[in-house]
Amino acid sequence: MSATTYQIRLKHSEGSLVRLLGLARRRRFDVTHLIAHPSPDGDFLDVQMTVESERSETVLARQIQNLLDVTHVSIVSDPSPTYAQASFANN
Repeated sequence: MSATTYQIRLKHSEGSLVRLLGLARRRRFDVTHLIAHPSPDGDFLDVQMTVESERSETVLARQIQNLLDVTHVSIVSDPSPTYAQASFANN
């Protein structure tokens, strides 16, 4: 199994984080680490999520992008803990 870290920005709305986690679980990606910080204006959550799976990393990225509340998703090459706070400008 290989580990992949995703950087995700989603609207800070009721159930948005639960939908993200549910998608990973349903698609059989094991979430091993998750950090979520609200954006400075409070309208978004900046999420850094690490998963383990034998499936392709781009499969989950495409599926995450299709979630209603997601405005950005990318695969992170350097998953340092402070990356989640510094990676996004407000939309």
